[in-house]
Amino acid sequence: VFLECIAEKLGEISDHWEQHLNTATGEFVALSDGLYIETDEELADIIYSSCDYVRLPNQYDIHEYKIMENFAEATPDVYKRKQLFHALNGKKPFRHFKDTLNFTGLVEAYYAFRFLTFLEIAREWCEQNDIPYKYCDKWEGTL
Repeated sequence: VFLECIAEKLGEISDHWEQHLNTATGEFVALSDGLYIETDEELADIIYSSCDYVRLPNQYDIHEYKIMENFAEATPDVYKRKQLFHALNGKKPFRHFKDTLNFTGLVEAYYAFRFLTFLEIAREWCEQNDIPYKYCDKWEGTL
């Protein structure tokens, strides 16, 4: 499996949904937890009765807030770094951080940083679950 495919799925994670990788086919499937959208019971039975499916890290495993903090720490411009930390330390930090990214012109830099972080999370997850992986030529050697 290509790590960037897993990283893209990590970027799609949302509340009350789980992503699973079928290690036999390389296919990803999403399963609702049933809170807002009814769980596909047939799919759930397939996933939980098979050894081929492994759940991807969810939002609680990923710690998006920590990714934002790490980006702020890595921002070389002192003024922009202070603005990012100010956004993170107030009310509604996710909203204010996004607004600050727009204001400071750091949107593209943040999402590149975030994707590289997701690649690292994907690599660690694959190793923990004994899933063979490879980088697309585009990402080889960047981590």
